[in-house]
Amino acid sequence: MKKYFSIGETAKINNVSIQALRLYDKMGLLKPAYVDQETNYRYYTIEQFMYIDLIRYSKYIGAPLKELSHVFNSKDIRKLMAFMKNQQKIVEKEITRLKNVSRAIGHLEDKIKYGIESKKTNEVFLKEIEKRFIIDIKLDIKDKESDIEIKIRKKDKLVEENELIFEGETGYFINSHLFLNKGKFEYESVYSTLLGEGIENKNLDIRDIPKGKFLCITYLNDEREKAVHKLREYIKENNIETLDIVVESQLLNTLNPWENNDLLYELQILI
Repeated sequence: MKKYFSIGETAKINNVSIQALRLYDKMGLLKPAYVDQETNYRYYTIEQFMYIDLIRYSKYIGAPLKELSHVFNSKDIRKLMAFMKNQQKIVEKEITRLKNVSRAIGHLEDKIKYGIESKKTNEVFLKEIEKRFIIDIKLDIKDKESDIEIKIRKKDKLVEENELIFEGETGYFINSHLFLNKGKFEYESVYSTLLGEGIENKNLDIRDIPKGKFLCITYLNDEREKAVHKLREYIKENNIETLDIVVESQLLNTLNPWENNDLLYELQILI
């Protein structure tokens, strides 16, 4: 049996590139078994082919090759087993993350569809809404539009830093007492909804808007005053008892919220 294989032969037999073998040598991951001192040609043995297989497999499963080099240098099969076990945990965590991302995309699609299909405005209706996990930031009565936008960015940064997933809805909590009794529109905080998976493990002030029946009205930005009046009159005329939650949800019906007046909002009051 042939003892040594040139780098070209080794690459061809193992279906890897010569450049890859040179890189593995440079990394200290797989050194040639023999280097000709005169020609500087690299040669490998058939026993090393198993290491090439392990390198290819590690790349396939996304394992870090630098850590694999420590395993190879130790020549300890138990360290290889521990290396694979650790990578399995990483892969399982990534699978969970991707499943959550898929759910979040589905929720966002639903909200975009709902925003696009919300053609009628200034009509009062009832809607059952599932429990919503949220992160919110308090607003000041003196906040200008630019101040609110900066606070929204801070909230988004918190979501990103804590590896939370945005579920697709942004809105405002409204002072329920002022709204229901005087018809005044005062924002208390700005919120974003979050995907609920694993959320209880996060060291953040995450609240929820409870599941329930909400009295709603959809309106354009310049119709807000009309919508508020109509909803309050509806509550009064029908003697509806409301709970202490009033939110204004920003619907996803346009990509140009600041350039036109087509952005839709939905006022939701828990009853």
